[in-house]
Amino acid sequence: MGKDCGLDLFWDFEFDDITSAKPPDAKGVYIIRVRKPGMPPSEIIRNLKPHIQRLGWEMAGKYLLDRIGRIEKIGDCPIIYIGSAGTNPGSRHTLAGRYRDLVSRHTIQFPIWALLYFGWELDLGWKTDENPKELEKDLKERYETRQRRIPPALVVK
Repeated sequence: MGKDCGLDLFWDFEFDDITSAKPPDAKGVYIIRVRKPGMPPSEIIRNLKPHIQRLGWEMAGKYLLDRIGRIEKIGDCPIIYIGSAGTNPGSRHTLAGRYRDLVSRHTIQFPIWALLYFGWELDLGWKTDENPKELEKDLKERYETRQRRIPPALVVK
């Protein structure tokens, strides 16, 4: 994975393996980065497609394949997602809560599961901040400037 893609933007983040991370119960920004790639994304999708189609529910199959298809955008940069928790005034959402959402309802839960299943090693990184919406916006803009306006692979605009 490439090193020159804005990794210094996240120097003050705390990192842990995504499968055992313990982010704090606080507002902040989080990222997902690739520590070690596994099976190539195109092969992951090729392997999963027949299983998804066997569901026999076309609408669900399209949804899953759309979500998992996002992994095809993973390139040389190890940062594949930037998000935040607690962005609305009075919000009780936290980094720990968003981490739990990766298991139950996060927009990238299926791509993350697919990557993990096929041997990818991922880290969850976080930084607490009382104004996570502004920090997230700033980090995404700075990241995209370095990537020539390309957002992280699993971020959909």
